[in-house]
Amino acid sequence: MYKLIFLFLFVSSIINAQNKRFVYEYFLAKDSTHLEIKEKEFLNLDIGQQGSKFYAAEVLKLDSLIKNKETPMGDFPYQNINFLDVVIKNYPGFDINFYTNCLIDYKVSLQKKLDWKIFHEKKNILGYSAQKATTTLYKRKWTVWFTTDIPVQDGPYLLQGLPGLIIKAEDENKGISFSLIEIKSLPQFNINEIPYYFQSDLLSINENDLKKAIKNFYEKPSVQMNDEAHQDNGKKMTFYMEGKEVSSSEFYRIMEQNNKNALKKTNNLLRYDIIK
Repeated sequence: MYKLIFLFLFVSSIINAQNKRFVYEYFLAKDSTHLEIKEKEFLNLDIGQQGSKFYAAEVLKLDSLIKNKETPMGDFPYQNINFLDVVIKNYPGFDINFYTNCLIDYKVSLQKKLDWKIFHEKKNILGYSAQKATTTLYKRKWTVWFTTDIPVQDGPYLLQGLPGLIIKAEDENKGISFSLIEIKSLPQFNINEIPYYFQSDLLSINENDLKKAIKNFYEKPSVQMNDEAHQDNGKKMTFYMEGKEVSSSEFYRIMEQNNKNALKKTNNLLRYDIIK
Protein backbone atom coordinates (compact mmCIF):
# COMPACT_ATOMS: atom_id res chain seq x y z
CA MET A 1 0.00 0.00 0.00
CA TYR A 2 2.77 2.44 0.96
CA LYS A 3 4.59 1.59 -2.28
CA LEU A 4 1.49 2.33 -4.33
CA ILE A 5 0.94 5.65 -2.54
CA PHE A 6 4.58 6.64 -3.12
CA LEU A 7 4.36 5.71 -6.81
CA PHE A 8 1.17 7.72 -7.21
CA LEU A 9 2.69 10.79 -5.56
CA PHE A 10 5.90 10.47 -7.59
CA VAL A 11 4.08 10.17 -10.91
CA SER A 12 1.76 13.03 -9.97
CA SER A 13 4.76 15.25 -9.26
CA ILE A 14 6.14 14.48 -12.73
CA ILE A 15 2.83 15.28 -14.39
CA ASN A 16 2.28 18.51 -12.48
CA ALA A 17 5.83 19.83 -12.65
CA GLN A 18 6.37 22.14 -15.58
CA ASN A 19 9.89 21.09 -16.44
CA LYS A 20 11.58 17.68 -16.35
CA ARG A 21 14.80 16.24 -17.74
CA PHE A 22 14.82 12.60 -18.81
CA VAL A 23 18.38 11.32 -19.21
CA TYR A 24 18.97 8.48 -21.69
CA GLU A 25 21.96 6.24 -22.15
CA TYR A 26 22.73 6.11 -25.87
CA PHE A 27 24.64 3.26 -27.50
CA LEU A 28 25.75 3.55 -31.12
CA ALA A 29 27.55 1.09 -33.37
CA LYS A 30 29.00 3.36 -36.06
CA ASP A 31 29.99 0.43 -38.27
CA SER A 32 27.07 -1.84 -39.20
CA THR A 33 29.56 -4.60 -40.05
CA HIS A 34 30.74 -4.62 -36.41
CA LEU A 35 27.62 -4.10 -34.32
CA GLU A 36 29.36 -5.49 -31.27
CA ILE A 37 31.55 -2.36 -31.09
CA LYS A 38 29.48 0.43 -29.58
CA GLU A 39 30.14 3.90 -28.26
CA LYS A 40 28.18 5.34 -25.36
CA GLU A 41 27.07 8.81 -24.41
CA PHE A 42 24.25 10.46 -22.51
CA LEU A 43 21.40 12.40 -24.09
CA ASN A 44 18.81 14.69 -22.49
CA LEU A 45 15.11 14.89 -23.25
CA ASP A 46 14.01 18.15 -21.63
CA ILE A 47 10.25 18.53 -21.39
CA GLY A 48 8.19 21.61 -20.60
CA GLN A 49 4.70 22.87 -21.37
CA GLN A 50 5.66 24.09 -24.87
CA GLY A 51 7.34 20.89 -25.96
CA SER A 52 10.59 18.96 -25.69
CA LYS A 53 14.25 19.23 -26.67
CA PHE A 54 16.56 16.25 -27.29
CA TYR A 55 20.33 16.72 -27.41
CA ALA A 56 23.67 15.47 -26.07
CA ALA A 57 24.16 16.06 -22.34
CA GLU A 58 27.83 16.96 -22.86
CA VAL A 59 26.71 20.01 -24.86
CA LEU A 60 25.65 21.77 -21.65
CA LYS A 61 29.15 21.54 -20.21
CA LEU A 62 30.87 22.66 -23.43
CA ASP A 63 28.45 25.54 -24.00
CA SER A 64 29.17 26.77 -20.49
CA LEU A 65 32.94 26.66 -21.09
CA ILE A 66 32.59 28.58 -24.35
CA LYS A 67 30.30 31.23 -22.82
CA ASN A 68 32.83 31.71 -20.02
CA LYS A 69 35.64 31.88 -22.61
CA GLU A 70 37.18 28.69 -21.24
CA THR A 71 37.22 27.07 -24.66
CA PRO A 72 38.23 23.39 -24.59
CA MET A 73 41.16 22.08 -26.62
CA GLY A 74 40.67 21.64 -30.35
CA ASP A 75 39.29 23.69 -33.21
CA PHE A 76 35.81 22.26 -32.66
CA PRO A 77 35.24 21.52 -28.96
CA TYR A 78 32.18 19.36 -29.69
CA GLN A 79 34.11 16.96 -31.95
CA ASN A 80 33.95 14.00 -29.53
CA ILE A 81 30.15 14.03 -29.38
CA ASN A 82 28.42 11.47 -31.62
CA PHE A 83 24.91 12.91 -31.38
CA LEU A 84 25.41 16.51 -32.49
CA ASP A 85 21.87 16.92 -33.82
CA VAL A 86 19.09 18.59 -31.85
CA VAL A 87 15.42 17.58 -32.00
CA ILE A 88 12.77 20.03 -30.81
CA LYS A 89 9.17 18.82 -30.71
CA ASN A 90 6.47 21.44 -30.29
CA TYR A 91 3.34 20.47 -28.35
CA PRO A 92 0.54 19.67 -28.87
CA GLY A 93 0.90 18.98 -32.60
CA PHE A 94 4.42 17.52 -32.38
CA ASP A 95 5.75 19.65 -35.24
CA ILE A 96 9.49 19.05 -35.22
CA ASN A 97 12.48 21.34 -35.73
CA PHE A 98 15.52 19.21 -36.51
CA TYR A 99 18.95 20.85 -36.30
CA THR A 100 21.83 19.17 -38.10
CA ASN A 101 25.04 19.95 -40.00
CA CYS A 102 26.39 18.89 -43.37
CA LEU A 103 29.07 21.55 -43.96
CA ILE A 104 26.19 23.98 -43.47
CA ASP A 105 24.05 24.26 -40.32
CA TYR A 106 20.45 23.39 -41.11
CA LYS A 107 17.14 23.87 -39.35
CA VAL A 108 14.73 21.36 -40.86
CA SER A 109 10.96 21.33 -40.45
CA LEU A 110 9.61 17.80 -40.01
CA GLN A 111 6.24 16.23 -39.35
CA LYS A 112 6.40 12.59 -38.27
CA LYS A 113 3.17 10.74 -37.59
CA LEU A 114 4.42 7.30 -36.71
CA ASP A 115 2.36 4.16 -37.28
CA TRP A 116 2.64 2.19 -34.04
CA LYS A 117 1.78 -1.43 -33.37
CA ILE A 118 1.17 -1.95 -29.65
CA PHE A 119 1.55 -5.41 -28.10
CA HIS A 120 0.11 -6.85 -24.89
CA GLU A 121 3.61 -7.84 -23.75
CA LYS A 122 4.78 -5.97 -20.66
CA LYS A 123 7.82 -5.91 -18.40
CA ASN A 124 9.21 -3.94 -15.49
CA ILE A 125 11.80 -1.29 -16.38
CA LEU A 126 13.18 0.99 -13.66
CA GLY A 127 10.18 0.15 -11.51
CA TYR A 128 7.72 1.16 -14.23
CA SER A 129 5.25 -1.10 -15.97
CA ALA A 130 6.38 -0.85 -19.60
CA GLN A 131 4.54 -2.07 -22.69
CA LYS A 132 6.03 -3.12 -26.03
CA ALA A 133 5.42 -1.30 -29.33
CA THR A 134 7.04 -1.27 -32.77
CA THR A 135 7.25 1.18 -35.66
CA THR A 136 9.31 1.96 -38.76
CA LEU A 137 11.09 5.29 -39.20
CA TYR A 138 13.06 5.95 -42.40
CA LYS A 139 13.05 2.19 -43.17
CA ARG A 140 14.61 1.44 -39.80
CA LYS A 141 12.46 -0.78 -37.58
CA TRP A 142 12.27 0.12 -33.90
CA THR A 143 11.12 -1.81 -30.86
CA VAL A 144 10.27 0.40 -27.89
CA TRP A 145 8.93 0.10 -24.38
CA PHE A 146 6.67 2.85 -23.08
CA THR A 147 5.01 3.48 -19.74
CA THR A 148 1.65 5.08 -19.07
CA ASP A 149 2.93 5.68 -15.52
CA ILE A 150 4.50 8.78 -17.08
CA PRO A 151 1.69 10.00 -19.39
CA VAL A 152 3.86 12.02 -21.77
CA GLN A 153 3.46 11.11 -25.45
CA ASP A 154 7.13 11.66 -26.18
CA GLY A 155 10.45 9.86 -26.29
CA PRO A 156 14.05 10.01 -27.50
CA TYR A 157 15.06 11.15 -30.99
CA LEU A 158 12.03 11.45 -33.35
CA LEU A 159 10.08 8.76 -31.51
CA GLN A 160 6.74 9.91 -30.08
CA GLY A 161 2.99 9.41 -30.27
CA LEU A 162 2.40 6.58 -27.78
CA PRO A 163 0.13 6.93 -24.69
CA GLY A 164 3.14 7.23 -22.39
CA LEU A 165 6.84 8.08 -22.26
CA ILE A 166 9.17 5.84 -24.28
CA ILE A 167 11.76 4.65 -21.76
CA LYS A 168 13.63 2.19 -23.96
CA ALA A 169 14.13 1.98 -27.74
CA GLU A 170 16.29 -0.22 -29.94
CA ASP A 171 16.55 -0.74 -33.69
CA GLU A 172 16.11 -4.24 -35.15
CA ASN A 173 19.85 -4.66 -35.77
CA LYS A 174 20.61 -3.78 -32.14
CA GLY A 175 23.14 -1.21 -33.32
CA ILE A 176 21.36 1.79 -31.77
CA SER A 177 19.57 2.02 -28.44
CA PHE A 178 18.21 4.58 -25.99
CA SER A 179 17.54 3.66 -22.35
CA LEU A 180 16.13 5.97 -19.68
CA ILE A 181 18.41 6.04 -16.64
CA GLU A 182 17.45 9.15 -14.67
CA ILE A 183 14.76 11.79 -14.16
CA LYS A 184 15.58 15.29 -12.93
CA SER A 185 13.63 18.46 -12.20
CA LEU A 186 14.50 21.57 -14.20
CA PRO A 187 14.27 24.99 -12.57
CA GLN A 188 13.65 26.48 -16.00
CA PHE A 189 13.31 25.35 -19.60
CA ASN A 190 13.68 27.43 -22.75
CA ILE A 191 12.64 25.38 -25.76
CA ASN A 192 14.15 27.95 -28.15
CA GLU A 193 17.65 27.83 -26.63
CA ILE A 194 19.85 25.68 -28.85
CA PRO A 195 23.54 24.72 -28.57
CA TYR A 196 26.16 27.35 -29.26
CA TYR A 197 27.30 25.78 -32.53
CA PHE A 198 23.81 26.17 -34.06
CA GLN A 199 23.19 29.78 -33.07
CA SER A 200 24.34 31.56 -36.23
CA ASP A 201 24.08 31.19 -40.01
CA LEU A 202 21.29 28.62 -39.85
CA LEU A 203 19.67 27.73 -43.15
CA SER A 204 15.99 26.77 -42.86
CA ILE A 205 15.00 24.00 -45.27
CA ASN A 206 12.44 21.22 -45.62
CA GLU A 207 13.00 17.47 -45.45
CA ASN A 208 13.42 16.99 -49.20
CA ASP A 209 16.09 19.70 -49.33
CA LEU A 210 17.95 18.02 -46.46
CA LYS A 211 17.85 14.72 -48.30
CA LYS A 212 19.43 16.33 -51.36
CA ALA A 213 22.09 18.12 -49.29
CA ILE A 214 23.16 14.96 -47.47
CA LYS A 215 23.19 12.88 -50.63
CA ASN A 216 25.22 15.48 -52.53
CA PHE A 217 27.76 15.73 -49.72
CA TYR A 218 28.34 12.00 -49.39
CA GLU A 219 28.34 11.30 -53.10
CA LYS A 220 30.11 14.46 -54.34
CA PRO A 221 31.50 16.53 -51.47
CA SER A 222 34.16 18.24 -53.61
CA VAL A 223 31.67 20.69 -55.16
CA GLN A 224 30.43 21.86 -51.77
CA MET A 225 33.91 21.91 -50.24
CA ASN A 226 35.23 23.93 -53.16
CA ASP A 227 32.43 26.42 -52.59
CA GLU A 228 33.44 26.69 -48.93
CA ALA A 229 37.09 27.21 -49.91
CA HIS A 230 36.28 29.96 -52.39
CA GLN A 231 34.33 31.78 -49.69
CA ASP A 232 37.32 31.76 -47.33
CA ASN A 233 38.38 35.32 -48.19
CA GLY A 234 40.32 34.14 -51.21
CA LYS A 235 42.94 32.33 -49.11
CA LYS A 236 44.70 29.34 -50.64
CA MET A 237 43.62 26.14 -48.92
CA THR A 238 46.27 23.59 -47.90
CA PHE A 239 45.24 19.94 -47.64
CA TYR A 240 46.92 17.13 -45.72
CA MET A 241 46.40 13.38 -45.76
CA GLU A 242 48.18 11.26 -43.13
CA GLY A 243 50.56 14.13 -42.41
CA LYS A 244 51.47 14.74 -46.06
CA GLU A 245 50.47 17.73 -48.16
CA VAL A 246 48.31 16.72 -51.13
CA SER A 247 46.72 18.53 -54.04
CA SER A 248 43.13 19.70 -53.71
CA SER A 249 42.01 17.31 -56.47
CA GLU A 250 43.61 14.35 -54.69
CA PHE A 251 42.14 15.40 -51.37
CA TYR A 252 38.63 15.62 -52.82
CA ARG A 253 39.02 12.27 -54.61
CA ILE A 254 40.01 10.51 -51.39
CA MET A 255 37.31 12.32 -49.45
CA GLU A 256 34.62 11.21 -51.87
CA GLN A 257 35.77 7.59 -51.79
CA ASN A 258 35.90 7.58 -48.00
CA ASN A 259 32.40 9.02 -47.82
CA LYS A 260 31.01 6.43 -50.21
CA ASN A 261 32.64 3.60 -48.25
CA ALA A 262 31.35 5.00 -44.95
CA LEU A 263 27.84 5.37 -46.35
CA LYS A 264 27.72 1.66 -47.18
CA LYS A 265 28.42 0.48 -43.65
CA THR A 266 27.39 3.30 -41.37
CA ASN A 267 24.75 2.72 -38.73
CA ASN A 268 24.10 6.33 -37.72
CA LEU A 269 20.70 8.00 -37.41
CA LEU A 270 18.67 10.39 -39.55
CA ARG A 271 21.61 11.78 -41.50
CA TYR A 272 21.95 8.44 -43.29
CA ASP A 273 18.52 6.91 -42.85
CA ILE A 274 16.81 9.74 -44.70
CA ILE A 275 18.62 8.99 -47.99
CA LYS A 276 18.11 5.21 -47.98
